[in-house]
Amino acid sequence: MTARIMIVDDEEPIRDSLQGLFEDEEYLVVSAASGEEAIARLRKQPVDCVLLDIWMPGIDGLETLSRIQQMDAHLPVIMMSGHATIDTAVRATRQGAFDFVEKPLSFDRLMILARNAVQKRRVEQENRDLKRQDVIHHSRQELIGDSAAISEVRTLIKRIALSDAPVLVLGEHGTGKAVAARMLHAASKRRDAPFVEVNTASVAAGRMDSELFGHEKGAFSGALHAQRGSFETAHHGTLFFDEVTELSMAAQAKVLRVLQERVIQRLGNPTPLPSNVRLIAASTRDLDQVLREEKLREDFYYRLNVVSIHMPALKQRLDDLPLLLETLADEQAKILGGEAVRFDADVIEALKLYPWPGNVRELRNYIERCHILMPGEQMTLSRMLPPDQSTTQTTSAYSPYGEAGRSSQYSSDDENVDNFHDAREAFERIYLLQHLDKHDWNISRTSADIGMERSQLHRKIKSFGLVPPEKGAS
Repeated sequence: MTARIMIVDDEEPIRDSLQGLFEDEEYLVVSAASGEEAIARLRKQPVDCVLLDIWMPGIDGLETLSRIQQMDAHLPVIMMSGHATIDTAVRATRQGAFDFVEKPLSFDRLMILARNAVQKRRVEQENRDLKRQDVIHHSRQELIGDSAAISEVRTLIKRIALSDAPVLVLGEHGTGKAVAARMLHAASKRRDAPFVEVNTASVAAGRMDSELFGHEKGAFSGALHAQRGSFETAHHGTLFFDEVTELSMAAQAKVLRVLQERVIQRLGNPTPLPSNVRLIAASTRDLDQVLREEKLREDFYYRLNVVSIHMPALKQRLDDLPLLLETLADEQAKILGGEAVRFDADVIEALKLYPWPGNVRELRNYIERCHILMPGEQMTLSRMLPPDQSTTQTTSAYSPYGEAGRSSQYSSDDENVDNFHDAREAFERIYLLQHLDKHDWNISRTSADIGMERSQLHRKIKSFGLVPPEKGAS
């Protein structure tokens, strides 16, 4: 990979000579005539190393170094000066400069320093990437929370883990179905064998047989070498089908046959291979409805549905929200660096009023956004980020509408949210509007969806002065 060097010096001849030197060595070079220009360029284009002159008009090199470190604490900066004292060199090193060179410059020494700086940055980046992957991997191995709903799921996982029976894991998007599947595998007698995940929705129908059962070289056009399938890879372990209803009826029949006969055949090879896997299947859909639509074989469904686990939506376990916020904020701090974002108690109560349609996955994305935009800060009601990205307001009222010209009943201003009572009302208002719109303002369906008596819903609508959009526009 080609490295990019930034040269910052107010003397044009020095910039030109260094640029020619590094370009001859196949580096990409960016130059700046001042500290201010360097900072502006770094905001738009990252580099791998900076060569920075100390004495420049405007902000000097040491101040520029300080600002660079605020943007990227890991970026190596080599300081250059023709009028430096030992004290200046010491100060630059203490401020975190990678090294210090005096003018007139020794090009050989400068080239060695730049090469070492780039190498150091890349090693550190690789280590951070590995750490990030490790943190992400670890966080996906456990269900976070102590609520009754999630505790019941953990108890059920422990009860059925040692069995080899197929398991259905059902629930909305982002509720942790894949995490539950991995927990089942980790607690089973197959824990030392592979856990293989197949996202059936991402595999083209024409490639499903090859994906599941493997193929021999020349089995079909483009089969340039033999390949093991998911069943063969998961032998003695666990095979997890995510979105199992995306399997075609033909593929369902073939999988059912494997579960019954415990053998597979690679495409292009009639020799049977043993298949000993435990199957876990997940779906976000109502399987009874899929059966009625004749997109799921009954025999396949009954073979899968020996034991089922229903993953609760986040709105069904809001007692876990404080722990989730803390744990996921710590996770983002480990991944991205810096201090974790924290949330005031009234902010947590306000967040409980948001419906979280994407569940824990949406919550994780929200906290990542908070960490990027407000790292290490204490989130308060007056300046919190809204979880719904369709609004750019930093308020506790979440409008689901981003279009200009919508009725004012869908928005709330900061000045109206001075205390927790106001915040709760703002959330309730938006929450009701979301669900009323979802059900085309059908009161019966809305009340059933949100678990509120029709009479109470009518009172809330009246107290907030809510009207259907078409009536409000007339």
